[in-house]
Amino acid sequence: MSANRRKHPDTDEVATSRTNRRAQRDDTREQRREQLLQAAIDEIRASGPGATMEQLAKSGGVTKPILYRHFGDRDGLIATIAERFSADLLQSVEAPLLSNSYPRQLLDDTIDSYVTFLERDPHVYGFLIQQPSTRSEHHTPIGSLVDVVAKRIAQVAGEQLRATGQDTGAAVPWAYGIVGLVHTATNWWLRDQTMTRERFVQYLTDLLWQGLSNAAAPVGTAADSP
Repeated sequence: MSANRRKHPDTDEVATSRTNRRAQRDDTREQRREQLLQAAIDEIRASGPGATMEQLAKSGGVTKPILYRHFGDRDGLIATIAERFSADLLQSVEAPLLSNSYPRQLLDDTIDSYVTFLERDPHVYGFLIQQPSTRSEHHTPIGSLVDVVAKRIAQVAGEQLRATGQDTGAAVPWAYGIVGLVHTATNWWLRDQTMTRERFVQYLTDLLWQGLSNAAAPVGTAADSP
């Protein structure tokens, strides 16, 4: 073999190099995707819930086809915005939800955290409410938000019911009932705001507490109170 013949690089080195380049490309795509997502959310906050897809694309410095390419399609972009919003909302309600407060105070604090979060970010919330059903989930993007929060509340409620020896089967319907009521009522309140947030939250707490305390308390006993 000629000493001048070019040596082929080691197969393992070639494979490692390809893997590293692929990882770098993936990182770059993920970073760009995150930039486009944040730009779209910022545009909704600036322009309002009626922000168009053209506006969302322009805010990221791209065209609609390129924007959709990063998220699969239009539905993928909307679903990703909903996922981000739901995760942030869940984070805001988990602290009061997992606190050691008396039951009524826990309910009041959790509702207040939920309403406060939506009041603080009404345009993104309104944008998601306006979106039609997505092909992948078969329900509106806001339905994902309700599912995320209700499932977490059901988990906590189930643990508390189990600890007190009560029927844990109530956890899921109670959780969806609570979140559905608060979600629908807050949607109205954000539009009208004919009362303060504090009074609004108090009304919801009173309604839910009377129903839940009567359902949870054994016959002939008083409901728990602070």
